Amino acid sequence: MKKVILIAVLLATIAAQSLFAQSPQLSDEWLSKNAQVINAELPGKEDLQLLKKEIGDKRIVFLGEATHEDGATFEVRTKIVEFLMEEMDFDVVLFEAGMFDLMQANKEFQKTGKSESIKKALWGFWRTQQWQSFYSFIEQRKAAGNNLEFAGFDCKFSSAYGFDNNNYSRFLETIFQEKNPATLKNENFTNYMAIWKDIESGYQKSGMKGGLAKMRYKMSKKEKQSFRNLSSWMAYELKKMGENKLAQLLRSNDEGIIAYSDTRLWKLIVNRKSFLPINYSRDELMADNLRHLLSEVYPNKKVIVIGATYHFIRNNQTIDPIKIKFIPVHEAVIAGNLIYEQFANEIYTIGFTSYDGEYGLIREGKKGVAVKKPEANSLEHQLANRGVKQAFVSLRQSINEPFFSNGTSLRLFDHGSNATSKNWHKVLDAVYFIKTMQPLRH
Repeated sequence: MKKVILIAVLLATIAAQSLFAQSPQLSDEWLSKNAQVINAELPGKEDLQLLKKEIGDKRIVFLGEATHEDGATFEVRTKIVEFLMEEMDFDVVLFEAGMFDLMQANKEFQKTGKSESIKKALWGFWRTQQWQSFYSFIEQRKAAGNNLEFAGFDCKFSSAYGFDNNNYSRFLETIFQEKNPATLKNENFTNYMAIWKDIESGYQKSGMKGGLAKMRYKMSKKEKQSFRNLSSWMAYELKKMGENKLAQLLRSNDEGIIAYSDTRLWKLIVNRKSFLPINYSRDELMADNLRHLLSEVYPNKKVIVIGATYHFIRNNQTIDPIKIKFIPVHEAVIAGNLIYEQFANEIYTIGFTSYDGEYGLIREGKKGVAVKKPEANSLEHQLANRGVKQAFVSLRQSINEPFFSNGTSLRLFDHGSNATSKNWHKVLDAVYFIKTMQPLRH
């Protein structure tokens, strides 16, 4: 019996080795035509010149990140942002962060030219050491007389601008006081504001109660419908005053509150899939916000969009079935997919990936989480085995390369999952490879 098992294992090993031997390898010829190998710590302007040809006259560039704790990507992405602004006239940056937060921060930045307001409006992982050069750059750019604009497209608050001191409700009251003071006595207005002040009272709580309040506000089905009706009325009043941007912001915030009101920790513990509808609602709202910003607020501007690569991909149904953090990526509702049809001729999407190293948000003297080695059929494996430190790889011609058309894995959505597809050129336009990941540092 032992001999039979041993023979079976041996045959399986030989079969696996044979299959690997037959699997196509990335050809040097394709790589030389479609990639810029960068054997330096950071890309220089000469390394990024190919972006002019790659992006062409497209006015929207999505710059992703595999995780929000990816220090190496943050450093490289700053260099790409600098190139896009200095060499290709991009001057608007949209963040996966609160619309209200960035709106207030952008106002301060326009007045002072200081980046502290932008830094303050973003999530904590975008305030770390590896993103500091971004803030220095935008200050220098502004001081030199260049126009720069910043906005958020998330349906949630991301900073003290939204969470502290009833900033949001006081802002709305001020707007109506200035433009239509009679509205302040309307019952719909007072009822709406009472709900938001109750929401904000939770933000002021400390510890776990404050953390839970920032994540969700409990509402019954009847309360949701009542709040939605009041929200529609408020948005209509704002539009009558010519405040279309604020009407969009208000609707996004309110629908975000409604979506996250279904969050229950016990449900997540028992069944993580209970969070899927909430996650999908968020992407729908972010897509709607992006449509508004790209077509109504900045219709003739060249725009950089920064956030998680996951939210920026399109045609996710062409990715082989895979669940990442319990989300079935191949059938998920994703913002990039929702807006792509409208802006297909204007969007260029770049994802980021790594082969080894560590990630995480750490303090000095601490270590991050080790990156799992990717599979042999991955682009990361092929590049690392060639000794490549960094490379910008265009995927638009990957359909003509057997290595890709037979199915290739990429680590675009975290640093532990190997997502595979035969059609990466339909999912995004390029990937920036960084061999060794670095964790974020405070």
